[in-house]
Amino acid sequence: MRIKLVKVGNSWGIRLPHTIVRECELGEEVDLDIRNKHIILTAIPAARKGWAESVEDELNGAPLQEQGEWQW
Repeated sequence: MRIKLVKVGNSWGIRLPHTIVRECELGEEVDLDIRNKHIILTAIPAARKGWAESVEDELNGAPLQEQGEWQW
């Protein structure tokens, strides 16, 4: 796919189609690497995405909080 560079102040930018942003699960920030004159954009995962499930897996499926009131 070819896209045009867009002048943004003293810099240059690109416009990514919404379908690509959605498919790659990009947020407002991405990780940018340059390798052999290639620009590589990578989605940054949400900081806490999936943390509850991973903790429950470590607790052998026990829920993090039981339904009802906590008693100390």
